[in-house]
Amino acid sequence: MMYIFKKTKIDQILNGWTARYEVFAPQKVENYSQFQPYKPSSKLAIDEPHNTRYPPKSFFLPQSEVVLKYNRRLNRLEKFETKPKQRILFGIRPCDAKAVSLLDTVFDTEEYPDPYWKEKREATILIGMGCDEPCQTCFCTTVGSGPFDRDRLDALITELDDETYCVEVLSEKASALFSDLPLASEDQRQRVTSIQSNAEEGMKPAFDTSNLKQNLDSLFESDYWATISESCLGCGICTFLCPTCFCFDIVDEVQRSERVRNWDTCMFRIYSQEASGHNPRPTRKERTRQRVMHKFSYWLDHIGEIGCTGCGRCVRYCPVGLDIRAMLKTANTYKSEVVNA
Repeated sequence: MMYIFKKTKIDQILNGWTARYEVFAPQKVENYSQFQPYKPSSKLAIDEPHNTRYPPKSFFLPQSEVVLKYNRRLNRLEKFETKPKQRILFGIRPCDAKAVSLLDTVFDTEEYPDPYWKEKREATILIGMGCDEPCQTCFCTTVGSGPFDRDRLDALITELDDETYCVEVLSEKASALFSDLPLASEDQRQRVTSIQSNAEEGMKPAFDTSNLKQNLDSLFESDYWATISESCLGCGICTFLCPTCFCFDIVDEVQRSERVRNWDTCMFRIYSQEASGHNPRPTRKERTRQRVMHKFSYWLDHIGEIGCTGCGRCVRYCPVGLDIRAMLKTANTYKSEVVNA
């Protein structure tokens, strides 16, 4: 079902939801936008031409998360609440919702389900905001997604004009949120289809993916990796701001008597260092190879999909201007002296 509502009604709608849900929406924070708890005084940033700087995967995989508490005085484990309240993420971009879908294949498997992830997923409704004018750093259509991708969304909003939104309800979880709004007319539905098609058609392929995996695999021992990683600082921004990176470390915080799961990154030297002291990825060359191969080769081995949603954060925020799109274009044409048997 498709419904229509005026932009001026957004605060009224979100405020109504707060009676039953925790509501989060993109808001301006200094020079960026990020998801914050909604309040009537909030200044929303849902019309920005790009997504939030900080990926909303943190709602499901927090940057630092307690997974165990221990009472040393009583010599026993302490119970603590891990399940969040029912909540709504309003204005999540399709690329970030797609990222949640990809991470489900890691944390919500039949063999090894992650209870912390599952509880947060089940408690969350995703209301997407489509991208009618994708920004220049985005390349979602190249990697199998799109500016109006519906994957894992409970509803998808399309901007009809300067005053009006159209929302398409995609799940039972979201049906009650919009049921009191007027239905979209046939003309409005056709306009939505046109807007979505034009946005997708306007995004040109950033690189060729047809033989990308094979080309990367053939370059594994090549000097290609040294070439593309030459200016990398190893800061990890590309991975910490990536909506599909999920590496983590688990540490025991002795003073707090807690076991904590923290984000980690394959771009840090210490990440792959073994207990013996040996490090199979001693330089940025090997670590860059791991990052790129994981997204564009290993994910395909794992689930048959590229592990990148084309959100563009790694392009937009790299302090030295490294562009993953340029790296992959180079990979498709790189002539290596190494010949695999």
